[in-house]
Amino acid sequence: MIRLESIAEQRLRCANNCVQEVIEKAEKHLTQNGRQLTPSARCRLNKGAPEEIANTYHQYVKSFAMLVLNSGLTAALLFTLGKANKEKNEENVYQLIIKHLTKWLNYRGHVQKTGQKAIKCIYEMKSAEIRCATLEAIRFLEDLKRVADARLYHSKNNKKDE
Repeated sequence: MIRLESIAEQRLRCANNCVQEVIEKAEKHLTQNGRQLTPSARCRLNKGAPEEIANTYHQYVKSFAMLVLNSGLTAALLFTLGKANKEKNEENVYQLIIKHLTKWLNYRGHVQKTGQKAIKCIYEMKSAEIRCATLEAIRFLEDLKRVADARLYHSKNNKKDE
């Protein structure tokens, strides 16, 4: 029997892959044995304090859906792009969020490109198309937030958020 994935399952799988990418970037310094430990075990051994990228990504993903709701998809992406351009490193948190969100919108057929080029495509869309893309973006960001909450470990400073 052939089982087809629902859109919600596809969205969740994509969000999980995005968070996995962040985890891999944050844990580059760990040895193979360190990577096999659970996040709480790493904290107990003081081996794997979370890298800044994981913490920043987690914090920004938590608020990004509200930014989209308040300012609109185009404005939120342009604001994030502005923050990304201020960072010195090539692959920063803001670039990752733009990449992940536009990758999903591309997969769903709302834009034909990913990354910064997709922002221009969104800017040139008609109002009805932007509303559909915004709704899809918010749904994806909600799933991304849930997966990030579950998979990204928290530093001791972020325990008060739980």
